[in-house]
Amino acid sequence: MRVSTLSFSQNFNLQLGRQQSGLLNTQQQVASGERFMRPSQDPVAATRALELQQSIDATGQYAVNADRARGRLALAESAVRTVGDNLQRVRELAVEAANGAASAESRALIAIEVRQRLEGLLTLANQQEPNGQYLFAGFSTQTRPFAPTPGGIQYNGDQGQRLLQIGPNRYVADGDPGSRVFQMARNGDGVMTVGVGSSNVGTAVVGGRGLADPAQWDGGTYQVVFTAPDAYEVRDAGNAVIATGAYVSGGSILFRGVKLEVSGTPVAGDSFSVGPSALQDIFTTVQQFADALLIGGNAGTERARFQNAINRSLNDLDQAIGSVLEVRAEIGGRLQAIDEQQRVNTDVDVELKTLLSSVKDLDYAEALTRLNQQLVGLQASQQSYARLQGLSLFNFL
Repeated sequence: MRVSTLSFSQNFNLQLGRQQSGLLNTQQQVASGERFMRPSQDPVAATRALELQQSIDATGQYAVNADRARGRLALAESAVRTVGDNLQRVRELAVEAANGAASAESRALIAIEVRQRLEGLLTLANQQEPNGQYLFAGFSTQTRPFAPTPGGIQYNGDQGQRLLQIGPNRYVADGDPGSRVFQMARNGDGVMTVGVGSSNVGTAVVGGRGLADPAQWDGGTYQVVFTAPDAYEVRDAGNAVIATGAYVSGGSILFRGVKLEVSGTPVAGDSFSVGPSALQDIFTTVQQFADALLIGGNAGTERARFQNAINRSLNDLDQAIGSVLEVRAEIGGRLQAIDEQQRVNTDVDVELKTLLSSVKDLDYAEALTRLNQQLVGLQASQQSYARLQGLSLFNFL
């Protein structure tokens, strides 16, 4: 069969182009370190590589979210810890003030420090991040959360709690609204609280208080009214008498599972109220203690008023400290969860990158061997063409 010069040249150029294309592709692979430059070169591997890269990017975003949450929670934890330290100091001052040897003057000096502590608590409640956002305002991060009013410290934030995703199926709150941190403590002992009649003129003081039998406590509101210095009756919210008894200083008054240890001498008409605990913000608790310190007198009715107020403040402070400790424990739990998830994310990131490398990265040994073969093949083809192109029938005549 005769092969024309034109046909021979066309076929050779086609084959030469293929060899050059293969060589160029190999050179690009060696230069980039990747098996393919375009998805069309290996659609299956390209799809797998895209999926792995998306997972790696998502893991990276989880790390960013975790760092943001950790930074904000660390600030909140520091603030809450300081709040707890302030409350603990206020409680120490309450114990000091309750000492019978404390004079009205010394209590007034204690009140000065208590008010300073109250101002410090307000400052902590309005703490800001470096970017100016308030830590304890919920979603309203640009709103100053707590402000003094004639009726007490008012919360102006909301109840929002931002959740950040730190793992494929794991979210963490990066803070708490101020209402949770500063307004969720209960007064009294957390179950019941005892109040003192505003018109009391005797010297009766409630010391120990609590539930002797929780099963009998119905959460109602009651009044213990002294009908004489040595007798009392207990009335419910409807003013019905549910219990009566003889009063002895230092003894106990029992009703509906409640146990009150009362000492001193009451006057007919003096009373104590008993009811379920209610939410009370820590600012109110500290302010009531500061007010109690200003009750004058170390004897008689004034001393009884002061002692009842201090005993109540001690109970309220215990509840406030416990509530703050709960918040701090919750924050600590979130910080621990972030650390745990970040360790998981790090391991997953390493595994994903290893898989991506196996799919996408070039085998240099194989590629360099192929490159050398392609170069030798291309050179041989070019030399053969040059020799064959110069041949004609005159070479054989």
